[in-house]
Amino acid sequence: MAESAAVPQEDRTLPQSATITIRDQEATPNCEVEVEPNVGRIQFVNQDDADYRLRFWKQHTPAMDGIDVVLAAGGTFTIAIKTNDSFYFAVLNDRGLTKAGFETDIERFANGPIRN
Repeated sequence: MAESAAVPQEDRTLPQSATITIRDQEATPNCEVEVEPNVGRIQFVNQDDADYRLRFWKQHTPAMDGIDVVLAAGGTFTIAIKTNDSFYFAVLNDRGLTKAGFETDIERFANGPIRN
């Protein structure tokens, strides 16, 4: 029988950090980002001349129940992740709107999840 080339989950090494770049109010990468628990850090780098809000929320909860932090123009923001944590984020303008101009239904514009 053929052997699988997949790496077992427990043998996989996760990075200690990851960088998410914000340009034109869009995150890159905008898919799942996974780092080591407890030591893992995710750095958000704003390459624009505009301030943004980063809204973070837990899976299976509304984005409106999340928390906003300011990512200053040209600035960086670093967040740590704890064991078994998973959350989504959205990049909002200074008025709390998505790039498409939505104030509600932000979950449709979710990036992530960020997990360990």
